[in-house]
Amino acid sequence: MNTNSLSTRELVLKNMICTRCIKVIRQELEQLGVEVLYLQLGKLRIRYASQKVSFDKIRNILEKDGFELAKNKEEVLVERIKRVLIETVNSMPITIDKNLSDFLGKTLNKDYWTLSKTFSRVEGTTIEKYFIKLKIEKAKELIEYGEMNFSEIAFGLGYANLNHLSNQFKKLTNMSMSDYKKVEFKRRLPLDKIL
Repeated sequence: MNTNSLSTRELVLKNMICTRCIKVIRQELEQLGVEVLYLQLGKLRIRYASQKVSFDKIRNILEKDGFELAKNKEEVLVERIKRVLIETVNSMPITIDKNLSDFLGKTLNKDYWTLSKTFSRVEGTTIEKYFIKLKIEKAKELIEYGEMNFSEIAFGLGYANLNHLSNQFKKLTNMSMSDYKKVEFKRRLPLDKIL
């Protein structure tokens, strides 16, 4: 194949939240004949023969699997924020040294004011509210597993005490953690659907 006919693109993907997402994207694109040069949560670099595979076809495959392309710098930044927060929640225990604003500013090498304003403008909610929702969904998951008691869950999610988690849990779910544990069919949101 003539290397001049190859196109290379870097993409930022929305709704990519886990290693299964990486596996799905890699399989789908390789079946299409696209070479995956780099793939991590939210980022993708591909090379493909544009005369054989159109970029629209690549986009359609990604969208069919629930992924979207970030269209502008603001969406790219928001996806970076989400990715950092999801990874933080999934890598329990949460050990953010100072506070969320310092942590994100340092991790993303941006001032928090810019991060906060951009996130609120694009998503219609604050970073703090989004992070709380992520932690509550993780709490639901941990309650279902039944391997940790409520205090251990609170500590693992970075809460100073169980009461703080319990109050946020009840506010967002309209039920106590104990009641949620008793429910036969527990309702959880996929992390990529949280807003």
